[in-house]
Amino acid sequence: MSTQPASIERAPGRRWLNGSRVSAYCATILVVLQCYGLVLAVRSAVAEKGHPAGWDFLTFWSAARLALAGHPLDAYSADAIKHVAQQLGPHIILPGPWFYPPNFLLLVQPFGFLSAPLAYALFASISSVVFVLLVRRALPIPDMIMWIVAFPGLWLNAAQGQNAALTASLALAAFLSMPKRPMLAGVFIGLLSIKPHLAILFPLALACAGMWTTFIAAALTTILFTTVSVAVFGLDILPVFLHGLHDANGFTASGSLPWFQMASLFASLRMAHVATGPAYVAQACQATVAICAVAWVWRNAKGLEVRATALVAATFMISPYIYNYDGVWLGIPLALIAARALRDGWLRGEPAILFFAWIYPQLGNQLAKDCGVGVGPLVFALLIFVAVRRARLEAAGADPSR
Repeated sequence: MSTQPASIERAPGRRWLNGSRVSAYCATILVVLQCYGLVLAVRSAVAEKGHPAGWDFLTFWSAARLALAGHPLDAYSADAIKHVAQQLGPHIILPGPWFYPPNFLLLVQPFGFLSAPLAYALFASISSVVFVLLVRRALPIPDMIMWIVAFPGLWLNAAQGQNAALTASLALAAFLSMPKRPMLAGVFIGLLSIKPHLAILFPLALACAGMWTTFIAAALTTILFTTVSVAVFGLDILPVFLHGLHDANGFTASGSLPWFQMASLFASLRMAHVATGPAYVAQACQATVAICAVAWVWRNAKGLEVRATALVAATFMISPYIYNYDGVWLGIPLALIAARALRDGWLRGEPAILFFAWIYPQLGNQLAKDCGVGVGPLVFALLIFVAVRRARLEAAGADPSR
């Protein structure tokens, strides 16, 4: 007769610690750590700098206040932005300049009615929640929800007070709408004119895929959005905005905008002491490869996840003005490829590549700052590889599970 209690003898028949629960517990721990880190960042910023975390949002808020005061052109003046920010406290760390188009100024203008901390909290939380809900729709697997919430890109973006969760939500909403609501997809793409360099490849992709309804809807939305913005702020805002782009390019080339926070090949090469000219040439070569990859994938592949992965990765390979906080966009291919792979099978190396892309926003800044190594271009190249390989298999009618 066994001397073990009956409850122990029956334990193997009702295992509670399975792989699904281990995964959920690990993700939950990561979420708690991310929350703790964000709380520390907010407390430290308030104590030392006079404002909550989300330093970049202070630029948005200051520009919104200037627009509400009837001086929208002053949003493009670094001195005017700093003057507004200084009203928050004597020890405030002055924000960076405003380089965004009038479309984004129109979007953030209502936040100027609120106090800076409240405006930041609403902007960061609403955009993050919307992105999580959209990713949840793309990856409708219960075990994945905590991994979605724990995605480091979301927390880096929230800590810096940036708009990457908003732009990524628009892009993902566009992708999810393309199969059945092409006009709505075009509207979402047109709204991405708030940050034009992130939407630059959509026209090429849509043309290569023959998605003309979405193409026209995106063009009309962009024109209408821009027209309304110019009507509100005045025609003079356009040359001021274009002059600001010239300044942004100069700051990027000189390092006035920190290279270690950037994800582009140009920034990685400049950190490695490569001269400006050769770094731009390398960036242009990479952009050419990215453009060709997007054109080929959108022409030959039909799967949404393959097309979206190629476009997101290539978008990050086009512009030298890409930041690590923009890594929220990586959640799009992560969710779509994972959903496809869990349904049809993984290809060799894909889990490792996706994990590398998942953790990249957390490590990108630190690796670049401490080691002077920018790994962003490698992440984006690997995602292009994932998309092209799946597109080739799809075109050949091969089974990806083999």
